[in-house]
Amino acid sequence: MAIRVGAHVSAAGGLLTAFDRAIEIGAEAIQVHPTAPQTWRRLALDDAAVAAFRDRMAATGLDLFFFHAVYLVNLGTPRPELLAQSIGSLRHYLELATRLGVRGVIFHPGSHRGQGFDTVLPQLAAAMGDVLAGAGPDVRLLIENSAGAGDNIGSTFVQIGRMIEAVRDPRLGVCLDTAHTLTAGYDIGTGAGLTAALDELQDAVGLERLLAIHANDSKAPLGSNVDRHENIGLGHLGDDGLRRICREPRLDGLPFLLEVPGLERQGPDRANVARLRELAGLTPLPGPTPPAPAPGAAPSPRREPTRAGRPGG
Repeated sequence: MAIRVGAHVSAAGGLLTAFDRAIEIGAEAIQVHPTAPQTWRRLALDDAAVAAFRDRMAATGLDLFFFHAVYLVNLGTPRPELLAQSIGSLRHYLELATRLGVRGVIFHPGSHRGQGFDTVLPQLAAAMGDVLAGAGPDVRLLIENSAGAGDNIGSTFVQIGRMIEAVRDPRLGVCLDTAHTLTAGYDIGTGAGLTAALDELQDAVGLERLLAIHANDSKAPLGSNVDRHENIGLGHLGDDGLRRICREPRLDGLPFLLEVPGLERQGPDRANVARLRELAGLTPLPGPTPPAPAPGAAPSPRREPTRAGRPGG
């Protein structure tokens, strides 16, 4: 078995378009925003649309398909109306994932807004329990670790483990973002640091809960708590660090979902997919591939405002 290199792609024009975009760049797994990530808008699909999606998934074999929740979600907020909106949005996404056969919904827990993690933990647990109550048995809600800026929740594996322990639902899992992990203080670019980080993740969470990787290089250094993604091999993880992560036996078989700026500042592209496959020791993509990302590539403006834990309150 080996990792599956995938990417966040646009679903503009409808969810079915994500399959074509993924195929175009050589992705083997998919993440999308079903709706605009800066709004609370919901997506209404009739039975025919659901059947068409399931048929397209079966035809392409791209069944490692994930939703990413909107960035407005904050389960740690002191504002009741924002908490209710956050729970409702996540429940909608999970219900949609259940109907479509999507693997799970990845989300940022949000910010405690100065209240402290211990204070908001009961609220977090109750909210996630409420979210999961209407979901099917096979869909997963995935907590994404944060880079640790400000009052963001979930930058340490201990915090994530405490949330999972408080909820006690087998449908709750984890998505590990490599850039966030580095800037939160885990030195995963080195062999010793990667081993130590995965040992801590095993102890605090359990590696069986780790269901997806956001494979990103980082424009910001170790321990900076700054969330800025970089093209593969051009950041502070670099080729050596990402090669080590991709070939780590304990991560074997997981989908590695790119969220990088891309050569044209339009998000993950074929060049970054090809580069990560090369670092992982996988067979090259068929056909011509653009050159690998070059130093100095600017960050994508589409990705810059989508940082974890900037909810409204």
